[in-house]
This record gives sequence, C-alpha cells and structure tokens, in this order.
Amino acid sequence: MKKNNSYIYKHVVVLGVDGAGNFFNRTPTPNMDRIFANGATNYNVLTAIPTISAECWGSMLLGVTPEVHRRTNGIVSSIPYDVDSPFPSLFREIRAAYPNAELASFCCWNPINYGIIENNLGVYEDTAGDDELTDKICAYLEDHDPMMLFVQFDWVDGAGHGHGYGTKEHLDRITVTDRLIGRIHEMYVKRGFIDDTLFIVTADHGGFGHSHGGVTDDEKIVFWGAAGKTVRAGTIGDMVIRDNAAVCLYALGVEQPQTWTARVPDGLFTNFTDGERPVFTSLPTKTAHRTTDAKPAPQQPVISLLDAGKLCAYLPFENTDYRDASGNTAVTAHGKQYFPNGFLGTGYKLDDGCLTLDNIIPGKESFSVSFWFKTGGVAGDPSIFANQDRSSGNNPGFCFYIRPHLLRMTFGWGEGDWGFDVPLPLDYTDGWMHIIASVDRTANTSTVYLDFKRAAQISMRGALVDYDLTSLPFTIGQDGTRAHPTQLSAVIDEFVLTKEVIDDDRAAALRAYYLDN
Repeated sequence: MKKNNSYIYKHVVVLGVDGAGNFFNRTPTPNMDRIFANGATNYNVLTAIPTISAECWGSMLLGVTPEVHRRTNGIVSSIPYDVDSPFPSLFREIRAAYPNAELASFCCWNPINYGIIENNLGVYEDTAGDDELTDKICAYLEDHDPMMLFVQFDWVDGAGHGHGYGTKEHLDRITVTDRLIGRIHEMYVKRGFIDDTLFIVTADHGGFGHSHGGVTDDEKIVFWGAAGKTVRAGTIGDMVIRDNAAVCLYALGVEQPQTWTARVPDGLFTNFTDGERPVFTSLPTKTAHRTTDAKPAPQQPVISLLDAGKLCAYLPFENTDYRDASGNTAVTAHGKQYFPNGFLGTGYKLDDGCLTLDNIIPGKESFSVSFWFKTGGVAGDPSIFANQDRSSGNNPGFCFYIRPHLLRMTFGWGEGDWGFDVPLPLDYTDGWMHIIASVDRTANTSTVYLDFKRAAQISMRGALVDYDLTSLPFTIGQDGTRAHPTQLSAVIDEFVLTKEVIDDDRAAALRAYYLDN
C-alpha cells in the first residue's frame, strides 16, 4: 500500500444490489435517476464469471478474478478470508493507508463480512434484512463518519430466485430498493458529507429464469454508476466489476496492490487517463518447499512424532515399496505401480492405479491423514482418499477430493451428505504441497491444514455426531469402489493415517520435522 499525494474524496460509498444485474433501467428508480443525473453510468459492465455471489462480490472487493481469489459461496460461508492473502481487500488497503479511519460494511448476506473482508481490520459490520439493514445504516450515520461504507442488499436476488429475473416482482423489488438507496444518500446530504463523497451503486450479477451462474447477458452484464465532484457526466467506457475496487482506492488516494488486475475506467474522472490493465503474472513470493527435488529422509521417521498407540498406517514409499512401514495394516495395490521422486526419497504416483488399506475402520473414532502431494493440475474431481461410493454420495463414509482450484471434504450418513470446500494455494501446481485432514469426533470438527497452516476448521453437521463413518475400504487415489470415472494424477509421499487428532501444535511439529531438518 502507498498513499498518493492526497485523497480526492473523504468518503466512498458502495451500495450493491444482489441480483439486480442491469435491470435498473427496466423499472422506475427515481432516486437513482436523481443521484446520477450528473454522474457517470454504465449498463454494460461485465461481472465475474461464474455469475455467483461469492465470486462476484469477491472480485468487486478484492480487485481480482475468481480464478485468483478462489472465493465460492461455500468457502465464504465457512472460512474467514486469509488476513495475509497476497490479494488484499480494498478495506485492508484503506486501513493500511489510514489507520484511524472508520470503515463499515452492512450486508444482508453476511458471508461477505465473514469470508471476503479480513476480520482483523476493525471494520464495523452488521447484518439484517434489507429494510432493517437500511434503518441500521441510517442510525449508524447519525453518529459516525465512515471513510468507506459498503452495503449489500439481498432481497432483489431473492425475488429473482422466487419469481424469476425480469418479472414484475423482481423489478418491483428493485424499485423498493431504490427507495432504500435514496434514504442512505439523504443521510450523506443531512450530515454535510455529500460534497466530499464518491457515491456508487452497482450489482453483483443478474439472472436468467429463476437462477444465475451462467453466461447469458442477463446474468453477466450489470449496472455500475458513480456520482461525485470529479466524476465526468455521461457513459463510462470499458469496465469490469473488479474495477470497482480500483475506483474506491483511487478516490481515497491509495495506490492499488500490484497483485490486483483492476483499473480505473478511462473517462470516469476529470483529469484522469487510464493505463493498460494490470496483468497478474506470478505471486510476489514463491512457497519455499514448492520443489520437485527429493530431500533425504531424516534419521527418525515422522511417526516418531505421533502417538504410536493410535497409528493406523505409515506409507513412506521407499525402495519401490508401498507397504505399511508400521506393520498395522496390509496394503493392496490396484493397477500399475510407479515410484518417481518423492518429497523424501521416492514417492508413489497415482495415475492409473490406487491403494486400499485393509482393516481400517474409522467407525465413530477420530482420525487424521497427513501426506505430501504433488500434481501439475487436475481435471474433474478425483478422490485423494475415500471410503465412500462417489456415485451415491450420501452412503456412510467420507471422501477427500480435489478440483482445479479447491479441495473438498464430504461426509455421508446414509440419509444425506455434508461437506465443505478449502481453496488451494495459487502455486499448488508448482511442486510439493503438504496436506493434513483431521476429523475430531469428540469436538465434532473437521480441520484441514495446507502447508502446515490451518486453512479451515468446520463444525460438522449434527447428523454426523454419532454416526458410524464405515462404508467401503479406505482407498488412496480413488473412491471406495475404485470405479469413479475421474482418476487422480498425482504423486504422494509420507502418507500417515492415525486415530490421533492433529491440531495446530502437532502440525507445527510436522512442519519442523519436514522443513527444518
């Protein structure tokens, strides 16, 4: 973060209307007509793809595409945004530039506050339905002077899902929301802020039929409008939704991060000319152990750090051997066997084969899996380890699988299934990544560590509390049937299965073992 010479505005307001797309011009919006009479508007802004809330709000606040920020609806609902992410939110950049500034976010859909805005910034946050939310915002503005105010209204999207996008009910709700926008604008007038305020209204996505997520124009094209003392009246040129983040920082005199691919649209402000859109090329720093070279194994095996009485299996894959070095279980190989370089010595390549561990019955007990993992990328959603039938999904058991940008852990109890997503590091295809998945049946939590850092800890669905997770054989590289159509292409090493719960301290000990020796 760097400040420019001075800020242009003392206040920035972004009012986002979920699901409104560019439907604003198909229904009466007298308040917006008044607010943007001398402002700049664009009814042809391209939002993020896929046109889903987390992906779109994430791009709007983080200045990058969904392929980079990795926010999904499931992730933002359950995993806080990484406070050290190389892709900071606009709130984090403003806080760094102005440590004492008041910052506020009011969202009907609270996962934005939880999973897109960093939780260590002192941002004032609140949530409620649209009408009550507006009451709260107006009450807040009576006594507060926020430099940055972000608002997300949600009921327009609800009307779209319920009645259809573009229907009378959907359009009527936009008109109702226009009145809420007018109330907030009037508070800025009342407080004497409006002359030093950049006032923005936009949408995350639209919809087609009763849904969204696709690439029809009604889903991917949205409205964006700005009013302020230096805004050039008229129609804004080329713009995508992540540019909203760049506009907010520019208005407050803050240089945008080098990792963002947002820009201020040309012609939006007087005396401003845009440059080329930034192109993301690589992370600022490369993860040190993303190597493809094998390291020599320490004298003591990793299982010396773990409770021997709870150890189920240890597969070091040395000397072209896939057997369990602990002697606790038999291992059966299926398909062809390959032993390329591992993280330590040799590893085991899962390409057209898999392994099953005999007599491994997690039942109702806790268990943890720890291993090194290397892949150049995946297609589809192959299983890393599982004891479920993926075609059924809700049969008793679990599955830990990978998609191109995330890991997913699912559990079934015979009458339903539940799971959660964990975003993968951007550089995970560059070499070795360490993964820990720990299931604590006493605390009823499931935790995933990536590169020894806790990436997610989720309270498991109540139906799983007393359920036996035993189904098919514990399988590495396939689902429990060994017949899932998507095969994992990866190399694994140092595979450990234990009934011990691996926590933060144990993960730190594993990190020291592997990386400090």
